[in-house]
Amino acid sequence: MDLLEKKSLVDEYLQQNPHRLSAFSFINIFAWKNFFNFRFEVIDKNLCIFAENDLGCFLYLPPLGKTISAKAVQECFKIMGQKNKTSGMSRIENVHEQQLRFFPERVYRSFLKGYEYCYYRGDIARLKGNAFKSQRALYNYCVKNYKVRYLPFEPSMAQDCRTLYERWAKNRLHKHKDEIYRHMIEENRQVHPPVMEFYQSLGLVGRVVEVDGEVKGYTFGYPLSSAIFCVLFEIVDLEVKGLAAYIFREFCADRALSNYKFINVMDDFAMEDVKQTKLSFKPVMLFPSYSITKIS
Repeated sequence: MDLLEKKSLVDEYLQQNPHRLSAFSFINIFAWKNFFNFRFEVIDKNLCIFAENDLGCFLYLPPLGKTISAKAVQECFKIMGQKNKTSGMSRIENVHEQQLRFFPERVYRSFLKGYEYCYYRGDIARLKGNAFKSQRALYNYCVKNYKVRYLPFEPSMAQDCRTLYERWAKNRLHKHKDEIYRHMIEENRQVHPPVMEFYQSLGLVGRVVEVDGEVKGYTFGYPLSSAIFCVLFEIVDLEVKGLAAYIFREFCADRALSNYKFINVMDDFAMEDVKQTKLSFKPVMLFPSYSITKIS
């Protein structure tokens, strides 16, 4: 199955309700195509998206539709139970807070996985006031001390972006021993290339930053709703001081994002330093994300 052929189906069901969490996008599903086989079933007017690998299967998103059908949820757990070798594999991922009411506590357990960080796009685009003093200083340092160019991503830049990722990953792996973070770095080595290859078909916005003519940063994102734009990933050369603040500010100020009020930058991978960095940009909302299992 060509996964891209399912984009219109997924979009049809996603558009029936507004969503805040980054997972509620076909792009987020496509990004993980090298890790899971995705299977799509319509059950009681809900689109159910199963993610399968050698360990078993789980529901990647709660059943999609105008409302979550209790019958669809029950059927999904039945299907997962038949396929999974262990009961712990059967679960529904990426459930947002407003959807918990569809999973009564007498039948299901909910587990808080973490929070996604959301900002006012205009705040980041302007970086005004004392709240953004340190970020503004980093941005200004970058502009004053480097010859930077902020450019639309082109397919010819993909190899340079992959080379940059390898340098970035080597730096991060050297400095971080946290196994979750190291695993995430290895996974994204397989996530970024297909996303860049199919960015136009997926409807992604991609930008790069060149420093002295060399690609030193790239970022990609997508609309989550009419109000929220999501940053899927951002990679910069860590030796260029202020470049992270520069590319984030420029992306938020980009004309392609001008109609969006909010920016979702996803979660912090349960890492304290990532959490502190994301908090430093003054989020205006935190979106909790839950996993759901069935009480046996």
